[in-house]
Amino acid sequence: MKNTLFLCLFLISSFSSFAQYPGCDGERYIDNVFIDVDTVKQIKYGEGNEFLGTFRELYYDIYQPVGDMLDKRPVILLAFGGSFIQGTREDIDFVCTEYARKGYVAVSIDYRLYDGALFPLPTADQMTDVVVKAVGDMKASIRSLRAEADGDNLYRIDPDQIYVGGVSAGAIVAAHTAVLDETDDFDELLGSAIAANGGLEGTTNNLDYSSEVSGYINFSGGLADASWMDAGDPPFYSVHDEFDDTVPYGEGFASVFGFDIIYMEGSQILNQTADSLDIINKLKTIESSPIHVSYFAIPANGIAVINESAKFIADLLCGEISGTQDMTTQSIRAYPNPTDGIVNLGTGGEMFDVSIMNHLGLTVLREYGVSEVDLSELPDGQYMIYAIDTSDGLRSSTTVVRL
Repeated sequence: MKNTLFLCLFLISSFSSFAQYPGCDGERYIDNVFIDVDTVKQIKYGEGNEFLGTFRELYYDIYQPVGDMLDKRPVILLAFGGSFIQGTREDIDFVCTEYARKGYVAVSIDYRLYDGALFPLPTADQMTDVVVKAVGDMKASIRSLRAEADGDNLYRIDPDQIYVGGVSAGAIVAAHTAVLDETDDFDELLGSAIAANGGLEGTTNNLDYSSEVSGYINFSGGLADASWMDAGDPPFYSVHDEFDDTVPYGEGFASVFGFDIIYMEGSQILNQTADSLDIINKLKTIESSPIHVSYFAIPANGIAVINESAKFIADLLCGEISGTQDMTTQSIRAYPNPTDGIVNLGTGGEMFDVSIMNHLGLTVLREYGVSEVDLSELPDGQYMIYAIDTSDGLRSSTTVVRL
């Protein structure tokens, strides 16, 4: 009994301290609290062949605030834009520097590009393969960071707080990295591309670590299919020009040099889908603008969206989610609580679609059309249960302790 009581108090204390994430003082993660940034360049994280077989070694650069004393810092890992045919990790040096000045560890990554002829332009089939390779690369870079943190952790990163993002093509990579999973319904083209590239995790490096993320930043990107989003998927921040002529704000075709290449669903569709699933998100629309990523063309506007996205992540870290919607409408009965296994839901007779999230905000279990959930395979800890009543769509939540 004494040990059980101690464990309960420890779990409650741990969960409470999560809301007070290290460094959350109302300034760090939001404002530029550091002046100088140190950059460690060209750290290899993997390798692989591009579409036509060109061998490519893959690197990332790490940006850290100078003078920071925290033992662990959250990571924002970013990918450059360039329509999957051009661009380098140095292209987003400015963006990474701005995040590092706020106290994040920022990481700019390489990923494989299309290495074929541009005339004729690549087909949708070819670009699907290229995107799948790029997603595998981003997942590999996440695993590499976690492997480093599990070792010497020279960069003092928090492996449980890794956020991804990118600009244009890089944002497309980030969204698919965060959302796409084995439960999604792939068409034959995408399924074949995934299978040919070693599955969703890819073959860029070892698979010893997780590639899960805590959220993502979408600078003018999108998904091939927003229906791949599920309740409990990571939160995200988006900014997009309303009449973007390269990656659609709504739905349409992404283009290269003015030629339509592949169907995409942009930030507006992502926002609407996320709202319907109660996924925390925020969309900033650059109204009436027909220019792709117009906000980075003017430094002050670029800084403004970087600041807003940093504030979004800071709210997630520090437990002050503002400017976003509530995830639920009422509390659900869950018993017994604490539990060592089965948790019954509701008052009897109801059936629920359920997502269970750990204290890091990661979805660890999903069940559909159930009146109970089994936590016996999960580690001891405190979990959030989000439930949707299958009869009336009513959303509810509660916390449970697994002992």
